[in-house]
Formats: sequence, C-alpha cells, structure tokens
Amino acid sequence: LFNAFWKHLLAMTFSDQLPERYRPGGGGRWFQVVENLSVEPQNAWWDDVATGGQEQRDEIFARAFRAAVAELEGALGKDPTKWRWGDLHTITYHHPSLGRSGIGLIEAIFNRGPARTSGGADTVNATGWSATLDYTVASVPSERLIIDLSDFDQTRSVITTGQSGHAYHPHYTDQIDPWRLIQYHPLYWSRSLVEANQEGWLRLKP
Repeated sequence: LFNAFWKHLLAMTFSDQLPERYRPGGGGRWFQVVENLSVEPQNAWWDDVATGGQEQRDEIFARAFRAAVAELEGALGKDPTKWRWGDLHTITYHHPSLGRSGIGLIEAIFNRGPARTSGGADTVNATGWSATLDYTVASVPSERLIIDLSDFDQTRSVITTGQSGHAYHPHYTDQIDPWRLIQYHPLYWSRSLVEANQEGWLRLKP
C-alpha cells in the first residue's frame, strides 16, 4: 500500500510541473525531496495546476492514498489482507541477446518469468522499480555473495538465474527461486570439498 501511495504521491506532486523526462522514478533522492516539502504544506509543488484551486499538502496526500487504494482494489481485490507485494513486484529474466527479439517463439524459449519477488529500490534487497512505470522489477542485485574470511569454504552465493546459458539445461534457471527467496548455496574453495561435491568433470585436451 505504501508503494502504491508513493507512486501516486510523486505523480500528483510533480508530474504536472515537470517535463516527462524529469519526472521522479521514486529513488532515494525523492524521499529526501518529499521529506523537505512535507514541512511546507503550502509549497507551490503541492498545487495541481490543472485545477482552478490551490491544493495543499494534506489534500494531495489524501488524493494519493485514495488513488492507491483504488488501484490495489482493482488489481488485487477488495480484501487488503490478501494484497501481496510480490503479486505486483515481479521480475522477468530476459535473455541478453534474444530476449527482446520481438519474436514470440524465440522469447518464449529464452526468457523466464514473470516471477514474484520482494524488496525495492531503497531496501537491502535492492530490486528497483520505477514510479513512472509500474511495479515490475527494473534493476536487481545480480549476485549475492557472503564470504567468511576465517573459512572460505563457508562462502555462500546465489545469482539471478543459473550457471548455464543453454535454455533447456537444468542449470539455466535453477537459481531463480533461491535468488528471489533470499536463499544461498555453498561456494566451495578447497579442493577436497570441490571434489567431494562435484557434479562432473570437463577435461580439455589439446
């Protein structure tokens, strides 16, 4: 609900007075801008220039909240206890070369998603989205890595999709769920643990 409110608040406060290219995407700087404006309830930024009146902070806050509730009721139903951020905040993994080819069959082979996820632009789980668009994920932490400097074999890692670039390989997408659910797998360093947990060998002979 806050994210929907935030999106509508930014649009109602700034979109009527800023060119489209400068409209707020909702990143961290805009928290600071709105915080500064919030102590000035009669600041001209609060005014909706499309009306004949002189709107102030509280009216714009109320409008943004009503718009957020209406949007979420339309998208997720009337019962707010069933609203889930992941139903709006989804990620689609596009293949870097063929994922936006414009050919549906090709994209269906190489792309994966949408998948529900958590986080946001200004959280530790930095799955960014733009308030000028919708709630879908626009930027991600592509790898999470935890290293124990006292024991490298305790290192944990996860990436967004998988280790293989072959669309039907079992390791093409096997890290999607661990990534979006904030889970990790071991990343072994010592030869003994690598060999004990090996899946196979690839020998390269000249």
